[in-house]
Amino acid sequence: MTEEKILEKKTGPSPSEPSDQKESPSSVSPEVLLLKTELLKKIDLFKSLPAHNLRRLVEKSRNILLEKGEVLFEEGSLEKIMYIILSGQISIYKGIKNIAVLEQGEYFGEIILIDDLPRSASAKAINKVLLMEIDDNMFQEYIATSSNALFEMMRVFTHRLRNDLETMTSDMYKLSNFTHDMGNCLISLGAAEVHLAELIHALQGTQEAHKKRKGMDKVQRSIKTMLSVRNNLVTMIDQSLACVKKTRAQYVKAKLEVLPLIEETIEEISCHRHLKNKSVKINVESPPKKCLFNYLDIKRVLQNLIINAGYVTEQNGAITIHVKDLKNMFEIRVQDWGSGIPEDIKPLILKESYTSKEDGNGFGLMSCREIIEDHHQGKIGFESKVGKGSTFYFTLPYEG
Repeated sequence: MTEEKILEKKTGPSPSEPSDQKESPSSVSPEVLLLKTELLKKIDLFKSLPAHNLRRLVEKSRNILLEKGEVLFEEGSLEKIMYIILSGQISIYKGIKNIAVLEQGEYFGEIILIDDLPRSASAKAINKVLLMEIDDNMFQEYIATSSNALFEMMRVFTHRLRNDLETMTSDMYKLSNFTHDMGNCLISLGAAEVHLAELIHALQGTQEAHKKRKGMDKVQRSIKTMLSVRNNLVTMIDQSLACVKKTRAQYVKAKLEVLPLIEETIEEISCHRHLKNKSVKINVESPPKKCLFNYLDIKRVLQNLIINAGYVTEQNGAITIHVKDLKNMFEIRVQDWGSGIPEDIKPLILKESYTSKEDGNGFGLMSCREIIEDHHQGKIGFESKVGKGSTFYFTLPYEG
C-alpha cells in the first residue's frame, strides 16, 4: 500500500466530536501512526513536542483528502482549524491574487487559532492533496503548552511577514515605475493639442468674412473631452505617485453642480465596449443643489457604476441614472435591468475584490466606497433582485 493510501484512512475522531472526551484505545493502526508521526517529526513546529503530545495529536487528528481544484475554506470563514500538508500542494489566495503555494510538510490556517478573527485568505487544492486536521482543542492541549513549539510558530510568522513585505515592496516599486512612465506617455498629447488648435483655427476661417465649417462644434467638444481626460489622468498619476512616496497630497473639493458632471461622464465613456449600442438616460426626480465634492473622484465613481451597469445590459438596452434631492444631501442611482446579483454574492459586493467580468479585478467598487464614504462622508449601497436587475446608489451631503 502506498504512503498516500495508508494516510487516506481516517486516523481519529471527527472534529465535531469533543477532543476532551474520555480517551479510548486508539483506532489508528500502528503502520499509519508511525508514518504520520515520522512525517510530523520532520516539521519544525512538531520537533520539540513531547513524544506523548505528538502521539496523542496523531491519534486524535483526522485526514482530509481534497481533489484537484477543491476549495478547503473561503476567506472570511470562522472554523478554528489548522492543517498540515501530508502530500500535494495548496494554493493560498485572496480574491484573484495568488499569495502562496504550500507543499508537503508545511502548515497553514493556524492564525485563526491565535487571534480568533475570520480567515484573511482562501485555500484550495492545486492537485490531489492529503491534509492532517488539528482543531482548536487539540492545538491548546498539545501545541500551545510547548514554549518551543510556540517559538517555532513565531519564527514561521516572521518569515512569512518578511516575504510578504518584500513582495509588497517589489510590487509597489514596479507600480510606481509604471505610473511614472504613463505620465511620460501623455506628454505626446501636447503635440496633438497644437495640431488640433491649428485645425480649429482653420475651421473657423482664416479671414473675417469666412464662416465656421460644418462640424466645428463636434471638433470643439472632442478636443474638450480629450483635454479633460488628459488632465484627469495626470491628476490621478500625481496622486498615485504621492501615495507611493508617502507624501500628503491635498484633497481638493469645490462647490459644484452635479448634473453637468453626469452629462460629461456619459459622453466621455459612451464609446466604452460595455456601453456600445446601449443608451444611458438621466432622470432628474428633483434638481439637486450645488455640493462640495472632488470633481475627478465623483466622476470615477460614476464611470465605474455606469460601466458595470453596461456590462450586464443587453444590446440596445437602457441604463437609467436617477438624480434626487434629499434635503440635506442628494442621491444618484444607477439602474440596470440585467440578471441581478445572486444572494451568495451580495455579502462580497463593496467589501471584497469580487468581479464577474472576465477582464475585471474587482477594485472599482472598492475605490467607489473609499471615495464616497471615507472622503465625502456619504453612503454607497445597492439593491438587486435576480432576474430583475440592480441599482447602485450613493449619497453626498451638501455640507461636507
